Amino acid sequence: MSELKIEPVIIVKDMPKPRRLATLSQAKAFVEEELRRGRPPAWRDLHRRLSSAVSAEDAIEAVGALRELLQLEDLIVPHCTTEHL
Repeated sequence: MSELKIEPVIIVKDMPKPRRLATLSQAKAFVEEELRRGRPPAWRDLHRRLSSAVSAEDAIEAVGALRELLQLEDLIVPHCTTEHL
């Protein structure tokens, strides 16, 4: 389940360059890094959802929640600027 592909790929604002999240395991690793930086409780819930996904449907819903949270926090690179990544 951890190698479930994320379609479309999520491009996150990160330094020194944007970061691509193309699989469930990459998304989970990204959220774990953000939690170590001290993100608020919503990120812990998101990590729980990504870690406990046992079906494709669970994983898709968790990735959707990640996409929503990233949009709320203005951390997604707009699609029109990602064509060269």
